[in-house]
Amino acid sequence: MVPPDFFFALAVSGGASREMLAELVARVLERAGSAGDGAASLGDELHAAVASGPRDQAVDVSFSAEAGLLTIVVSSRAGAIWQTSREIP
Repeated sequence: MVPPDFFFALAVSGGASREMLAELVARVLERAGSAGDGAASLGDELHAAVASGPRDQAVDVSFSAEAGLLTIVVSSRAGAIWQTSREIP
């Protein structure tokens, strides 16, 4: 059974901790119906993307699940910084 679609977004500063972002990814994956497999490495990727954003402003991080696909996007006022997608089993 495919979990319901959802969209979740927040502004994150470049100083966000690796642990906080890993926990965020784990909770979103759980909400999306995916086991915690790969949450730590995905959290590391998200941390690297957030850290690579502009130093003087927060970046936007969005999570969207639609039709069994979870997409994570990191962007700033200048545009997209990083994006990844994974199927939700």
